[in-house]
Amino acid sequence: MIRPAIALAALVAALVLPACVHRQQAPSATVAAHGAGLQWSPWARESFARAQQQERIILVNVVATWCHWCHVMEETTYEDPEVVALLREHFVTIRVDSDARPDVAERYRAWGWPATGFLSPSAQPVLELRGYQNPRAFAKLLRELIDDRARGRLVHREPPRAPTPAGTEAIASLRAAVTRQLDGFYEPELGGWGRSQRYPSPAPLEHAWLRAHVHGQAMWRERALQTLAGMRKLVDPVWGGIYQYSVDGDWDHPHYEKITAIQAGAIASFARAARESGEPQWLAPAESIARYMTTMMRDPAAGFFTSQDADLRVPGEPAVLGATFYARDDAGRRALGIPRIDRAVYADLNGLMIEALCELYAASAAPEHLELAIATAQTILASHGEDSGAVRHAAAPDGAGLLYLRDQVAMGRALLALYRSTGDDRWLARAEAIGRVLLETLQDPAGGFFAHTADPEAVGVFAQRRKPYEENGAAARFLAQLHRHRDGDGSVATPYLEAARRALAALGDPAAVAAEGRIIGNYLLALEEVTMPIVDITVVGDLADGGTTAALHRAALALAEPRAVLELGKPGDRYPDIGKPAIYLCTETACSTPITAPQQFAAAAAAFVRDSLPPSP
Repeated sequence: MIRPAIALAALVAALVLPACVHRQQAPSATVAAHGAGLQWSPWARESFARAQQQERIILVNVVATWCHWCHVMEETTYEDPEVVALLREHFVTIRVDSDARPDVAERYRAWGWPATGFLSPSAQPVLELRGYQNPRAFAKLLRELIDDRARGRLVHREPPRAPTPAGTEAIASLRAAVTRQLDGFYEPELGGWGRSQRYPSPAPLEHAWLRAHVHGQAMWRERALQTLAGMRKLVDPVWGGIYQYSVDGDWDHPHYEKITAIQAGAIASFARAARESGEPQWLAPAESIARYMTTMMRDPAAGFFTSQDADLRVPGEPAVLGATFYARDDAGRRALGIPRIDRAVYADLNGLMIEALCELYAASAAPEHLELAIATAQTILASHGEDSGAVRHAAAPDGAGLLYLRDQVAMGRALLALYRSTGDDRWLARAEAIGRVLLETLQDPAGGFFAHTADPEAVGVFAQRRKPYEENGAAARFLAQLHRHRDGDGSVATPYLEAARRALAALGDPAAVAAEGRIIGNYLLALEEVTMPIVDITVVGDLADGGTTAALHRAALALAEPRAVLELGKPGDRYPDIGKPAIYLCTETACSTPITAPQQFAAAAAAFVRDSLPPSP
């Protein structure tokens, strides 16, 4: 029986966070504080009700605690006397922490942080703005919106276009089209995807390795290594950790935020490079980032924190910008202080870190990475998990709040990674419980998955749930992999693979896909995975006994084969008891002879896969 399984790859970032961007150069001086300043309302039904009752325009300011340009806009634009006066008189101003409210972050992430959304008094969208806004231009815009409201012309300037569902039979051609789209963003001179800003994006890198390995496109191996060499420049040489991105079109001008999702993606990317290339040098940056996360960004009793600011801000003192702060050595930095760490613990970010640590364990065989992944999973499931199998975004003992797609997917994939790394069936069972939550609470009957459960407090446009591409791509990947673990040769029915295919097809409208730009990596990887052949790797033996079984399992984990599923088996269950531990490989048409020597596994597996599965077109 052939059992499809999880690809040896980690999710990130995929769940990629939006950049903290600026549209115009900030003023050189900060406007002096005045009066009581601008008062921000919470994201609550009462705030929206007040806007409707008083016929006020709604301004939603979506920020992140780590965002440099959010701080600049707060200290300049939102302290400008004219801006403050206009907002006080005509607007209800609502501020949202993007890390605390993934549903709001998903809706506005295309505009970067800070994102500014204007809505009518009935909470219908009017205008969205990207990044920092100059006070003078912002005040002019506010006056225009006030005039539009007075004239009854407060309407959305570019109404969103609903996607046209595509049939599941179109997945292969859709995959080719999305591949061409992502290729259009590749920068051949320096590596990476994008032009003015260089991001350590994990999903396009993972796809590059897949193309080299599965499709026989060798140039993508070199492009992946070129990109990783650039990414390495963003790793902090003192404390470790990787900066969020680089500006000026190169890898040499970092924005100094350190965000957990970016750390997880980089750990996985560097660790994968070590396995794919066979070059141990790529373990060094992965280990450096993991040490940073362990020493500065983790509470052992709670999990991994959310982010660390780019700049040092001490009340009553001038801000020390990241370029100045991070140029110092350890002693020099600590003499000034530590940039603020957002100590919130969210399920999705911890899921990404768990999977990244499993990837690093697979590449390095260092047991501390697996031990940390297991401990983190146990902590998060205890504090964020529910009896239904669902996980909450933040610890909520009373079960209050929304369920978010990104939390379920990140933790589901993390649990599958733990199953692959340990062979413990309990992790697989817990992953399947999350799979059922996806189907029962977040699936759209028309195909695809909503970003969150229905919000009884939502009004206007916010009551309309959305189906974001990257989260749906990650969900489809998780479900396809879960199906492969549970189904086997087709004798065990599961709903997971079909749900994954329907999700991808439902979001397959070409215009809507094109609008996603380069943030399409997980969607593309999902299109690959639901059509990919399977290499089933089974280690037969008792892992608890250590010795040869453990060595075979480590060899299988280290194999760079994106089509592979790895599981443990007992002698005599599926494969014969030959009197000693062994590995068996199977495809849809053939199985290997038993491999009993760990040092021979890599070469034997490569030969078997080459002969059984020629490169895909």
